[in-house]
Amino acid sequence: MESKVRGRRFKTQADIDRYIEQGYGQGEGQTYKPWLRVQDVPSRGRSRKVAGSKVDRTHHLLSDVEFAYFLTLEFSERVIDIREQYPILPVEEAQDIAASLGIKYPTYPGTKVPCVLTTDFLVTYLGGDDLPRLAARTVKTEEDLLPSPELEWTLQKLEIERWFWVDKIGDWQVVTDGCVGSAISHNLQWLRKGVHLERRLQDHDLHRHFLDIFSQVNDTGRTLSSMIRTAAKTIHLSYDDGVVLFKYLVWNKLIRFDLQEIPLKLTMEAPVFELFSESLFPVFTPEVA
Repeated sequence: MESKVRGRRFKTQADIDRYIEQGYGQGEGQTYKPWLRVQDVPSRGRSRKVAGSKVDRTHHLLSDVEFAYFLTLEFSERVIDIREQYPILPVEEAQDIAASLGIKYPTYPGTKVPCVLTTDFLVTYLGGDDLPRLAARTVKTEEDLLPSPELEWTLQKLEIERWFWVDKIGDWQVVTDGCVGSAISHNLQWLRKGVHLERRLQDHDLHRHFLDIFSQVNDTGRTLSSMIRTAAKTIHLSYDDGVVLFKYLVWNKLIRFDLQEIPLKLTMEAPVFELFSESLFPVFTPEVA
């Protein structure tokens, strides 16, 4: 979805300094402002502004593969903050790294102003000791890494990012669309439509009754649609409301099953679900790697 809001210009050092003063590329959680927004750059595929479910702010995602990886981060209970389009600042550090690697540092088109490079995601997550950790992730399609006229600069930029983040936090990796997988990407996009429930569907007793009925029809060889319809009808919901509630309960780990292998369809024979009365850890907890 393209924004009609005018993009910012990056023509002078004064522009860059002003954006830093305005807080772009700074903050955490709700206060973070991505360095680049959808309206600031040409679209690389389908760019999106997405209302966060984990962090209550709008996320600016510049490609389909960024969106797919973003969903895995939101779905993981280990991830606690997602900062996209994170700037590599100060620029002088990036320039020093480039010089040490023999790489000509880029400037903004038509200027001599050094570019502010960005990393697609800076992720805060809980480590095995339940303490916060930082991980920097650059997202590419596998096609981006095939031989092309742009590949040399792509690899050079990756090297600058790698040296910058390994020195800062010790954790940087490239994630490709092949790492995410088409089935999990499809399933998370479908399920996320149930993240935000209307007020009338937010009652916890309603959720518990839905789960009770769902458990009675579990492991019967029925279609997913049939199971949802039975549970919804029993508690006096419409079928459409039942589908939304099902998505919500799966997203919140109250209904669990393997999301990585098969793209979900309402007409498919339903897998055997695990049902819980409170949210535990998901079957699919994507590593930030």
